Amino acid sequence: MDDGVMKLFVGIRNICLGLLVASMSLVGTGTVVNAALLDGVMGGFEENMGKRAQVKGEQLVIGNFYPAERADSHGPIGGMGDHTHNEGEFMFTYKYMRMYMDGNRDGTNRLSANDVLKDFFVTPTEMTTQMHMFNFMYGLNQTVTLTAMIPYVFKHMDHVTRTGVNFTTKTSGFGDIRLGSLVRLYAFETPSLGSHRFHFNAAVGLPTGDIKATGATPLGVQRLPYPMQLGSGTVDLFPGLTYAGGLHDASWGLQAVGTIRLGDNNQGYALGDEYEVSAYGAYQWAKWISNSLRFKWKDWSDYEGRDPNIVRTNPMGVPLVPTAFTGLRGGERLDLLLGLNILFPEVMGYENHLGVEGGVPIYQNLDGPQLESDYTFFVGWQIVN
Repeated sequence: MDDGVMKLFVGIRNICLGLLVASMSLVGTGTVVNAALLDGVMGGFEENMGKRAQVKGEQLVIGNFYPAERADSHGPIGGMGDHTHNEGEFMFTYKYMRMYMDGNRDGTNRLSANDVLKDFFVTPTEMTTQMHMFNFMYGLNQTVTLTAMIPYVFKHMDHVTRTGVNFTTKTSGFGDIRLGSLVRLYAFETPSLGSHRFHFNAAVGLPTGDIKATGATPLGVQRLPYPMQLGSGTVDLFPGLTYAGGLHDASWGLQAVGTIRLGDNNQGYALGDEYEVSAYGAYQWAKWISNSLRFKWKDWSDYEGRDPNIVRTNPMGVPLVPTAFTGLRGGERLDLLLGLNILFPEVMGYENHLGVEGGVPIYQNLDGPQLESDYTFFVGWQIVN
């Protein structure tokens, strides 16, 4: 990554950090309790939009509103923090994610196992990550929606050595718990222009996932390399900005979210910062069913520092495996995902949503050799009171 891009990312990181701190300060002090944060600040815009609406015989509606019950009132299930809730409203989500990685890549070039084994004694060949996520959202008031996410993770990685020995490592357990809030910024709608909603995402990741996981290898029981660990080991910040709109049977959204690591963990390293931008469009075929198309761009940095307990060379001094090197962890990827949302009839006053989304990368550029992504799949059930 060149210096210009790195400076841009550092600037974005600092801005996001400032916004996150400001947002949490507002939430903590209760300064804003029953209005979108920017209500009353957009006077000139509201006056201009109001006049345009009157010309068309419409009325401009300003303030907090939640979409009527429809399948696309929630974004694609693979996203997080895409919508807020009204005061007193509660939502529980169970979400399952599966990501499969097969083969290695360096930059944009695919590598065979033999290519990697020219420089390393062992190469990973494929990896499956499965995650069960339990998400909670609660409308504290008309401005703030509180969020929590508890993940349980399963990881499975296959390897082959220069001598042709195949072996597998596995880990499982709770990952890093994430706590946060969504702060409504502004919302307006007219019949001809549709609805437009903006909110700020602010979350903190707690280091509850294991970063000392071990497993059986040809060299005996060893601490497993970085991709097989279950957490970051650091307190992480997740600032972001989300926009969602809708008109008639169509809806769309745009979200930018960062991951900022605060220092090194107690094993002497830190995962790289991440930046993700996601854009989607959806169409509601009927009130109870909609489809979506989403593009997701993700950029993540190499790790900093290293864990001295992760072995990097074999007894002959040959570099052991690429996953043991923190300088081979960064990359960027563009995914294309298709989704389905279904709204079921209410049961005892509770809304029930089913979401399915799956996709494949259409571009990958990795600091390799590194396992490349093949596909990602999500399915989730949402219950809203």
